Amino acid sequence: MRLIALILASVIGGFVALTILLDLFPKRDLAMAAGGPGSAYREIAEQYREALAVDGITLTLLDTAGSVDNVARLASGEADVALVQGGIPAPGSADMSALATVFLEPLLVFHREGLASGDDPAEWSGLRVAAGAQGSGTRYTVDTVLETLGLAGDAETLFPLGGKAAADALLAGEIDVAVFVAPIDAGYLQPLYAETEVELASIRDVEALRRRLPFVMQADLPPASLNYVDIKPATRVDLAAMAAQLAARDDLHPALVDRFVKAARAIHGQRDLISEEGQFPSIEASTLPMNKQARTLLSGTPSRLDRYMPWWMAAQVTKMALLIVPLVLLLLPLLRILPGIYGWTMRARVYKRYSDLIQIEKEAATVPPARISALTARLDQVQEDLTHMRLPEAYRDRAYTMQMHIDLVRSRLNARAGR
Repeated sequence: MRLIALILASVIGGFVALTILLDLFPKRDLAMAAGGPGSAYREIAEQYREALAVDGITLTLLDTAGSVDNVARLASGEADVALVQGGIPAPGSADMSALATVFLEPLLVFHREGLASGDDPAEWSGLRVAAGAQGSGTRYTVDTVLETLGLAGDAETLFPLGGKAAADALLAGEIDVAVFVAPIDAGYLQPLYAETEVELASIRDVEALRRRLPFVMQADLPPASLNYVDIKPATRVDLAAMAAQLAARDDLHPALVDRFVKAARAIHGQRDLISEEGQFPSIEASTLPMNKQARTLLSGTPSRLDRYMPWWMAAQVTKMALLIVPLVLLLLPLLRILPGIYGWTMRARVYKRYSDLIQIEKEAATVPPARISALTARLDQVQEDLTHMRLPEAYRDRAYTMQMHIDLVRSRLNARAGR
């Protein structure tokens, strides 16, 4: 048993050591696809950069057009991590996954005061609609919604404006409707909330849209939630919303996965107007495959090992624990049956010689006395093998029992030979 335990410990120890030695030190310079300057994604990416800098990790922020562009940067390997709007598809061969869903991005429709059809895509024909820049998540959503509803969009209606540029154009009267898919507290939306001549609406019949598009969720803004004194909005606004994801390449080092999950907890754990405290980061509502390690980290309590050792080492220890615990649980039943297997193996060394003994006894009953000497020689060989058989003391009694049976057969052979 000591030998078996030593072998199992050696196997587990070797597995752990090999894994750690092959993948110990993470790189410290990463690139994050973060949207354009002044965008909500860029503001959030800046928070990640500051959080990771505490651990000596340098996060370079890449200027992008938005979520569609972010996915492309991840797929090409130009970016290690990115913020990606829910529902944006990844290329089939892309090695990427979600580390967490991190906040809700409602589909917000702003239009000039008095424009009754501003929230109805079926009535957008002839209006000037800022539908998001090409490559942005907003433009992808607008195009997908129109296609799903069987509506046509054209260049004369849909202007490639998004973010602050779209907000400024609406405030200046250059467009009639501006559509945004963005965090509810995005900085460039604040002037629109405050403007009395601009109305916030939701796309018409949110429930119908949610049932058609699986990545669309439902949220709402209570009355007076934007401005309590002026009671804005005046009534509850039902919103279509997407869950933004913190996405990463699948080859992101486990220690870095741990750091990003920790940063996501600090950045996105608070409540806002459309989500509850502790709702994010989450493993729910992701439209990309979930990173297995991130899923486990988010499902449990945060590790405190980094208080006592370097963060990259603590992450490795946590990763090993996640691997070893299931391995031990699988090995426990094996450890229980190993003694039985070992005992059966030792007894089988003796029992397999009984076939020779039985055959000798059968032949002794039929062969003439002149051939008994040949059977005796075979019996002597069986006895010789049994004498030199290596058996633990606990199983030696089986050999002595067989010795008695050999002596019994030998006496029968002697009687048959007339001795």
